[in-house]
Amino acid sequence: MIPRAFEYFDPPTLEEAVALLEQHGEDAKLMAGGQSLLPMMKLRMVSPAVVVDLWRVPDLDTIRRDDVVVRIGAMTTHYALQSSEVIRNTLPALADAARVVGDPLVRNLGTIGGSAAHAAHNADYPAVLVALDAELQAVGPAGTRSIVAEDFFIDTFTTCLEPTEIVTEISIPVPGDTECSAYLKLSRRGTDFAIVGVATALTEGEGGRCDDARVVLTGVGDTPVRATEAEEILKAGPLDPERLREAGEAAKRNLDPPSDVQADAQYRVDVSGVYVRRAVAAAWERSQSDVSGLGN
Repeated sequence: MIPRAFEYFDPPTLEEAVALLEQHGEDAKLMAGGQSLLPMMKLRMVSPAVVVDLWRVPDLDTIRRDDVVVRIGAMTTHYALQSSEVIRNTLPALADAARVVGDPLVRNLGTIGGSAAHAAHNADYPAVLVALDAELQAVGPAGTRSIVAEDFFIDTFTTCLEPTEIVTEISIPVPGDTECSAYLKLSRRGTDFAIVGVATALTEGEGGRCDDARVVLTGVGDTPVRATEAEEILKAGPLDPERLREAGEAAKRNLDPPSDVQADAQYRVDVSGVYVRRAVAAAWERSQSDVSGLGN
């Protein structure tokens, strides 16, 4: 199937892109890498009258780090993230996610900002952004605002962005030397969305204890799901196998995932506990190894 006819614009500046969205309102759709929008247009799940392509807008594909924050341009591709030494050494959970997004074509064309704004319930980045306490910068007619990742995702395919706003940058705090993170997902094929994905960010305390923990799941709700009960269990003592098992069991409670052609709801619940244990163990192993700890 082919899309319905539409007008195409590729403005050379961010200001012009915002003006086009303001002019055309809900008739317009933004295109970053196009890896989600174009298939939906071909299936006529969406039929915008206007497509505004961001590919010519400068300085939206940079990765910068200072002592406090890592700043990632919204047009940064998945491949750029997975191959960036800054991302691998500073935010390994984000590199983990970038490596398992789609296939090589998708990873070379798709962007982190486009994926976040698309807000698929089983995408990889949303859970990671919430776990890493990211903020998304959005530009619109009223100026720039920062949105905490946990507040950004409202529902499946729905964010708190206004129709005239554009995500321009994602900023993530630089973790300390005792912090570590990981992302793992289960999918039927490597190119598929997650049946279940788990992002974890941990802080090691004295005596090998876990001082802080963030555990966030994707694929089990309309938005990323924080396993707050599991987080509290992880902070209550050393991360031995029994504590990991308890955290995995706690993460399963109160989940209400969907059933679809990939997996039924109960299967998603069951594997959620397994993948919480595995993701926490993977992050903790990084903190012990000094090979790819977040603070290095």
